[in-house]
Amino acid sequence: MRRVSAGLFLLACTTLVVEVLLTRIFDVLLWPNLSFMIISCALFGLALGGLFEMLASERIAAAFDVPQAALFFAISVWALPPLLNAIPFSIDAIGRRPASQLIWFLLLYLVLLAPFILAGICICRLFARASSQIQRLYFWDLSGAAVGTAVLIPLLPRLGPERLLLAAALTALLASAMFAASARWRAGMAGVAALFLVSPFVLGDRYRTLALHDDKRGVDQAMDLGRLEFSKWDPVSQISVLDQPGGTSGARAGGRKYIAYDGGSLSSHFFPFDGDYAALRRDLPRRLTSQFWQRGVLASHYACRDRGARVLVIGSAGGQEVKAALMYGAADVDAVEMVGTVVSLSTGPYADYIGRLYEHPAVHVRVAEGRSFLRATDKTYDIIQIFSNYTSSSMVSGSGALAPAYLLTEEAFLEYFTHLGPNGILHINHHTYPRMIATASAAWRSLGRPDFRAHVAIFEKRNEPDRLPTMLIKMSPWTPAEIADLIQFYSFRADGEPPYAIAENPLDPARSFLPDAFYAGQLPEALLEQAPYNVGVITDDRPAFSFLRRSVTELSPDRSSGLNLSTALQINSQLRRGWLPMDWLHLIVAGCASVFYGVLFVLVPMLVSRVGRERWTGKAPALMYFAMLGFAFIAVELLFIQVFMKLIGYPLYAVATVITVMLIAAALGSMSSPAVAGKESPRWYLAFAGILFSGVAIWMAYAPVSEYFMASPTAVRTAAAAAMIFPVAFFMGMPFPLGILELRSKPAGAVAWAWSMNGLFTTIGSVASVLLSVWIGFRMTMLLALAVYAVAALMFGVLRRGNASEGAAAPGVPLAESETACPAA
Repeated sequence: MRRVSAGLFLLACTTLVVEVLLTRIFDVLLWPNLSFMIISCALFGLALGGLFEMLASERIAAAFDVPQAALFFAISVWALPPLLNAIPFSIDAIGRRPASQLIWFLLLYLVLLAPFILAGICICRLFARASSQIQRLYFWDLSGAAVGTAVLIPLLPRLGPERLLLAAALTALLASAMFAASARWRAGMAGVAALFLVSPFVLGDRYRTLALHDDKRGVDQAMDLGRLEFSKWDPVSQISVLDQPGGTSGARAGGRKYIAYDGGSLSSHFFPFDGDYAALRRDLPRRLTSQFWQRGVLASHYACRDRGARVLVIGSAGGQEVKAALMYGAADVDAVEMVGTVVSLSTGPYADYIGRLYEHPAVHVRVAEGRSFLRATDKTYDIIQIFSNYTSSSMVSGSGALAPAYLLTEEAFLEYFTHLGPNGILHINHHTYPRMIATASAAWRSLGRPDFRAHVAIFEKRNEPDRLPTMLIKMSPWTPAEIADLIQFYSFRADGEPPYAIAENPLDPARSFLPDAFYAGQLPEALLEQAPYNVGVITDDRPAFSFLRRSVTELSPDRSSGLNLSTALQINSQLRRGWLPMDWLHLIVAGCASVFYGVLFVLVPMLVSRVGRERWTGKAPALMYFAMLGFAFIAVELLFIQVFMKLIGYPLYAVATVITVMLIAAALGSMSSPAVAGKESPRWYLAFAGILFSGVAIWMAYAPVSEYFMASPTAVRTAAAAAMIFPVAFFMGMPFPLGILELRSKPAGAVAWAWSMNGLFTTIGSVASVLLSVWIGFRMTMLLALAVYAVAALMFGVLRRGNASEGAAAPGVPLAESETACPAA
């Protein structure tokens, strides 16, 4: 069994790498929500592998055994780059060519489905044939997946996705060789590996460079014009720098450099600057749009000019906020940026281009996440600035479907307010300012501070939509002189800029847009129910800021519910043909796919397969049991990523820590299950009791424990998170192998059916956890996942009693290595 275990380890490692890597790739090629949709649907392929096992004849199964399936898995992974480049699917083109784009989408889906079907066939067949060794096999399966998670983060920046896919294909070939008993087959795998290694040189850019499928913010067009200067896959985001000569794409005379995050999902700029801040300030009206994205970048710095302000910039990117702070005389600037590649560019190749602003003695640049940096410092600031800062990376946010905005939650505002001085200003440019104000007012109220309206000023473009209005919250009330000064600042003419107006005037509420309820700290239930969009307070437990839609009808501005023009147009812009909500599309498609595959995996085996047609004790409880395990395991995993992101701080570390620790702990739990639950012992309930007890313990203890470690170093916070995760994950590794052992006496195909149901509901659980988190929050969704484990325990009890009533079938015989589990290739 040693070679089989090693092959399974390599196969699981490769499958996990391909899954996560494809998610990152489609963040860049398309958009994060569509990445979630496509990859979630493709993961149904793992369950389809089990369906193939049930339906395949003995002759087909013998001809297409584990070594052959692993070989084709390797080929399907190797072929991904050229096939993705060859398929011209584009979201932008759906409205113009819906029929052809549907065909291209289906072809793209089949290309992505194939590797997971083949991996599912391999793993399912190994589990079915060696069911008596399931604890050992499941250990190597989970361990391989854990290693795949751990190696991806350091390897992606070094290899890039194309070479990493090639490395994954080579690893799959090694797995195929490990599964085979034939020396001739292993020699053949070496030959295929040589062909794989030569292919990038033969295919050229068709293999070595993945092409964008949408022209996000003009990035694809600029690349076609040869303006790409730099490109790198940072662990957080793929970063490209493109030249924008003067007069192109909004660039003024002198041009600028465009920083594209994930193919243009987000962007920033390097502006050409000579380092003369005094000259820039004197010549500001003329040079405003050639040095800054918009006037809103400057507002708080202008209000605190020449006072030696202490400034924190969260998301410093290309440095325009830092430049604004220095231009207006800041004495101390902490610049925090999560993408290390952007910092390296700012302090390296493009340092001269931007005036070496990060080398100014007042500037301290850090690669970190904003809130974790803030929690670890005891400094107070005069300005905390956030300019449209969020991540487009599914890997960092934990789920491309959820798009959490942890910088805009009630708890985040509490941290900002407590780190601002008596006259400090919180300066945020972000869409949907009504929801920001409602959330900030809840934090203000929790501090026991009154009259929030007197502390808030909003400036936006006059008579046209403004996706990035300027919100300025001052810890002391705004004075007439200060507001008049800001109005004057926003009124001067600048080339290329529209006129601005004050939308929320703290001195004149009657002429402001929002009603007083938004400043009260708690919106009335009647307003929340009647509002045509989701305007409620955002918290760390429910951080989906951009889940705004409540219907598929077009909206109009409505002052009574706080629906301003910009928010209404933003929501309406996501409607296609007046009825298809693109912001819901990923959940709609994933939900429909779940229903389709649910019917497929239940009805087809029942009607067609032998195991489905036969009557055997415990059929329904067994299927329900494995379905519940898949649902609950993935739900807990995704919830832990979101919950522990606050404690660990850096999102990428949170994702890596949660997945790696959960998989390693579950692997150890699988190996330990005979000692804990006992072979056919009545102590099986200990596995489920351990899950429920440790899960509830985390649910109750997370808040005080995280509060205690919040100011500790990152390594300590990560260790604390791992210590909380390990016990529940350890017990979560036991139910699956215990269930497989109960199926040894069932008809052939029962294990494959169980595998299919588990894989099906793993994907369904990932979709459901997103919807439930938006609806009831992370904490309640966690309790629901634990309740599913409790029901699974009841199903296992029914299954165990049914087997006992049949007279305890003879235990399976351990399989000889490569003889029964993997016949000679």
